[in-house]
Amino acid sequence: MSDANPALARWLELLQHPNPAAREEAILELELLGSPVALPALAEVFAMDPEPALRGLAQQTGKAIYYGTIRQALEEEREAEPAVSEEERRRAAEILAKAKQSKNRHRRR
Repeated sequence: MSDANPALARWLELLQHPNPAAREEAILELELLGSPVALPALAEVFAMDPEPALRGLAQQTGKAIYYGTIRQALEEEREAEPAVSEEERRRAAEILAKAKQSKNRHRRR
């Protein structure tokens, strides 16, 4: 992890700093990075930090990263889906129009 993202490793390490201001800065920076790798460390801060404000901040940050990761995965999945061609749209519209006409004819009888 530290080889791949030294900034992430640095902020994760600072979550253990004795100064609450340093831990707060680390939490805020981890939110900016948005890496799900930070989630276990943020969960630990949420569960164990002696400062209630930092526990709450860690919880909010963890949620933001978690939901951001899900949102990104859904967007990537949506982009990977094959797009519907204009011809397919036109054909689908024709089929729906014919079905509607047929339904209306049966109602008139």
